[in-house]
Amino acid sequence: MDYKQFYETLYAPLAASIGPIDKNTIVAIIGFDAGGPLNFCTIGVDSGSKIITYVSCELAVREEQVPAKQGGYRYEFLSSCNDEKWVRKVLTNLGRMSMDVGFDHGHTVDIGPVVNKSGVKSMLAGKPRIQGVLFQRECTAEFEGVQYGVMRCVGITRPEVEYALSAGSAKLVARLKEASVWPNTLINRDSVV
Repeated sequence: MDYKQFYETLYAPLAASIGPIDKNTIVAIIGFDAGGPLNFCTIGVDSGSKIITYVSCELAVREEQVPAKQGGYRYEFLSSCNDEKWVRKVLTNLGRMSMDVGFDHGHTVDIGPVVNKSGVKSMLAGKPRIQGVLFQRECTAEFEGVQYGVMRCVGITRPEVEYALSAGSAKLVARLKEASVWPNTLINRDSVV
């Protein structure tokens, strides 16, 4: 597989809707396979905004990743966030989980056990408000006859996780949009429900 061509194809819809992929990639010293964090491409590093978009760049090519049930495609994770450390920690953990569990559009996951660890809490300055992640299909692309995708990961509060479970993720997305939060992860924001 031509990885450069693969990622150009997969990220083309992102470049069209969010902006061009930045030149530099965030690469870990210890690789994902050896227990380190995921590598990430970024969008908007030089924009001056506190919110940067991060997209993983090593998951969808792994045959061991469990595909999304809706569409059956392997995927990368994307988050527009105001904290790179949060993205690297949480999306890396989700990346590891994706080797055992297929995430899908509208799913939520409790990340409390990850973000409430003492090392993460101190890194995030106090008890983190974001305790879950909501997944939304951002885009899909076909490469060599196979469908792949990018799954947006939006950090949500504990009450928002509960609301999504009771009322549905589409209603939560509507509430987040009304509050001008969507599609960003702002790690210290108040709940919208």
